[in-house]
Amino acid sequence: MKTLQVISAASLSLKKTSTHFPKKIIVFLLVLISSLGNHLLAEVPSDSTLLPPQIIDRIIITGNNKTKPRIILRELLFHEGDSLNSFVLNSAIATSKENLLNIGLFNFVDFHIYQALQGHIDIHLEVTERWYLFPFPVFDIADRNFNEWWSKRDFNRVNYGIRVSQENFRGRDEILQFQFIFGYSQRLGIYYTIPYINRKQNIGLTMAVYGIRNHEIAYDSPNNKLVFYKNPDEFVRNDLQGYVRITKRKGINSYFNTTLDFRTTRIADTIRFLNPDYFISSNPIQNHIGISWGYIFDMRDYRSYAMNGYFLEMEATKLGIGLLHNEPNLIEVTAGIRKFQPLSKRFNIQASIKGRVVQKEDAPYFNQRALGYSADYIRGYDYYVINGQNFLLTRSNLRYTLMQTHVYELPVINSNKFKKVPLALYLNGFYDSGYVTDNRFAYKNPLANSWQYGYGIGFDIVTYYDLVFRFEFARNRVNENGLFFHIGSAF
Repeated sequence: MKTLQVISAASLSLKKTSTHFPKKIIVFLLVLISSLGNHLLAEVPSDSTLLPPQIIDRIIITGNNKTKPRIILRELLFHEGDSLNSFVLNSAIATSKENLLNIGLFNFVDFHIYQALQGHIDIHLEVTERWYLFPFPVFDIADRNFNEWWSKRDFNRVNYGIRVSQENFRGRDEILQFQFIFGYSQRLGIYYTIPYINRKQNIGLTMAVYGIRNHEIAYDSPNNKLVFYKNPDEFVRNDLQGYVRITKRKGINSYFNTTLDFRTTRIADTIRFLNPDYFISSNPIQNHIGISWGYIFDMRDYRSYAMNGYFLEMEATKLGIGLLHNEPNLIEVTAGIRKFQPLSKRFNIQASIKGRVVQKEDAPYFNQRALGYSADYIRGYDYYVINGQNFLLTRSNLRYTLMQTHVYELPVINSNKFKKVPLALYLNGFYDSGYVTDNRFAYKNPLANSWQYGYGIGFDIVTYYDLVFRFEFARNRVNENGLFFHIGSAF
């Protein structure tokens, strides 16, 4: 039987009082302090372990029309038969609610406690499941971010097709996805992940394989701007990629993973002529087998838009193990930490730092990505990329809650999966900075080897299905500013 204990202690010490005060005043102050202390101690127990324990007889789950009960129970910090006092139980329920919302299967989670026999309780856990089958028509921009695409407004640079995603497959938190994407970047692929493959429910498996081919690719980045080559009559780059990942979950918040991946990439001869350093050699094909080890310790309250806690990540990657021809030989180590801290009811701060170190400086252009891709970018540099071997990225944010989460009910929708819409609004002030070391292409990469920074204000809209819409006005070190739009949290 598991028992959680929280021990708190308080002490009060009185220092020798100055003799300049009359004795009557000193006696009066001591009596006042003593009476106030006795009153407070009577209201709040000095030791929460003195509260009477309550035995959990039953955990009743409702609303899980598809989700298996064991998927829900594995996220709880308490079990049937546990003996907990009310202080510890309330804390465990709050954390368990965060855990259930973070696995992305439910829109709402509610706990209700019912008294049974003396000293015994039943816990009713009510969940509202999300919609899990998404046959999404795809109409995506092909550029790194919306802002770069918007500067061109070229509708030839879009991807279209269909992405069929069955989340919570078989009610076991599995994801099965098929991709049929055409247009600017053509992509066919299959992705499958299961959170556990053993009885202890702590070892998971992810597998994916997909092929990508492009009529147009970026082949260089002089002055930190991507330049492209396009041939409408042939595909100038063809990729075949796949990976297998084993994940081990230790406790609720710790994750270890090992990934084995494979990639083979073929480019047109024109790309080799335009950038002879695109691959490690003049060969039009580059292959690699890679292996990586990662660790994540996630103590955020809500992963899609955290307000409290911290997140730690580390990964070491060996790219190329000498089994294939034309393999790079690179070792990369990446580490980062994000911290979220409430200051008051409405104010909140966030800070993060992330860095990468690469063992070799002679990596080809194809393997030189640093800042400006995916989530690794300095706000205000949306139109730039800063390539190189090593980088350091810092972010800081002061957030003000304009409107706390409010749930609206849509009158024209009957489904519980979409009828209730949570909505929250936030105002942000931010400052980012970053440094990229480039010892190979710095002659055409002027933003590298010097500190860059961006700052500004932003407006965030947070709603259901983990959607975050960000509107940011930012200014950077090169004295440019603009209004930028992003989907997803900056942290």
